Amino acid sequence: MNKRPPRNGEVRVQIQNTLLVDGNALFKTGFFGAKNQYNHSGDHVGGLYQFLTQLRKLLVDDLYHQVYVFWDGNYSGKLRYDIYEPYKSGRGKDYVNGTKPIEPDELKQMFMCQEYLEELFIRQLKHNIIESDDFIAYYCLNKQDNEKVTICTSDRDLAQLISDTVKIYFLDLKVYVDLTNYSSYFCHHQSNVALLKTMVGDVSDTIKGVKGLGEPTLLNLFPDFKTREVTLEEIIEKSKVLQDERVKNKKKPLAVLDNIINGITDGVQGNKLYEINNKLVNLKTPLLTEDGIEEFNKLTNNTLNADDRSIKNVFIKLKRDGIDKIIGEQRYNEYLIPFKKLKEREIKSAIN
Repeated sequence: MNKRPPRNGEVRVQIQNTLLVDGNALFKTGFFGAKNQYNHSGDHVGGLYQFLTQLRKLLVDDLYHQVYVFWDGNYSGKLRYDIYEPYKSGRGKDYVNGTKPIEPDELKQMFMCQEYLEELFIRQLKHNIIESDDFIAYYCLNKQDNEKVTICTSDRDLAQLISDTVKIYFLDLKVYVDLTNYSSYFCHHQSNVALLKTMVGDVSDTIKGVKGLGEPTLLNLFPDFKTREVTLEEIIEKSKVLQDERVKNKKKPLAVLDNIINGITDGVQGNKLYEINNKLVNLKTPLLTEDGIEEFNKLTNNTLNADDRSIKNVFIKLKRDGIDKIIGEQRYNEYLIPFKKLKEREIKSAIN
C-alpha cells in the first residue's frame, strides 16, 4: 500500500528506530551457550559466532537506523560499590584490582567482537566504572521524541525502562516484551519494577532487601502491586493498616509487616535501606560520571567515518577466524546483508 502524501500544512515525522545492546549479556549468552563450537583450527569461537548471529537476527527482525553496544569496564559497578560495598560481591567482582573475564578465551573473543563491531558501523562504548545499564538508561531518558528504542539484554533491571516507545528483547526468553505483553511474563505491574527491587533486594547483585520479604509475599500482601503503580509510602501505610487489623482480630502480628514499616534488613544499609536500595536499582536516575556523559555525547552526536570501516574487512576476518565455515557456503554471501543495510542508513543519515 502506498503512503498517502502529506496534507497541506501537515508535517510528517520520520520515526527513528534505535537498538541498544547490553554487550556483556549478549556475549555471555553466546559464549556459555556454545561452549562446543570450534573453528577448523580447533579454536573456540562460539562466543564470537553467536554474538554476531544474534545481532544479525535483531537487525533482520526490525529496521534500525543506529545500533549501540554498551560494555561493562573492569571496574564497572564501582559507583554502586561506593554506596553499598556488598554490591555484586557474589559474582566475584573486584573493585580494587578490576574484574576481568575468568577465562582468557572469554577475554579474547570479547575483544574480537568489539573489533568486528568497529567494522560493522556499530557504535560501542565501554567506561571503566560505569555499568552498561546506566548508559542504556541514560540513552532512553534522553532519546529524541521521534525515536523508538529496542533494548537487547537478559537483565530484568532494565524492564523499568519499558514505555510506549521502549521495548526489550530478552535474550533468555527469546521474546520482545513491551507494555502490551509485560504481564504475560512477569507477575507485577511494569511501573513497579524499581520499587520491587528496592523492597525485596536483588540476590544476583547481592543487594539485601526487607528482612523476610520475598516477591511472592510482597505480591500476596499487596495485590495492587500486580495491577497498577504503587508507591513505597502507600505500601508502608497499608502495612500499618494490615497490622492493626490483625491486632484487632486478635491475630499474631506479622514480623514482615513490622519490617516493611520500619525498613528492617539483614543487610548493611541500616535505617537507610529504602534510600540506599533506591539509589542502587532505580535506573530513572542512572549513575554516571561527568567524563562518562562526555564520552556518551561524543558517541551519540558524532557521525561515523565510513573510510575507516569496511564490510570487506569483515569478510576477511570471518575467514581468518573460521566463521565462514560455520556459517556455511549457502548462507555466507548473504550473512552480512543486514549489516550492510545498517551501514547504508548510517551514511545516508550523516549526509542528510
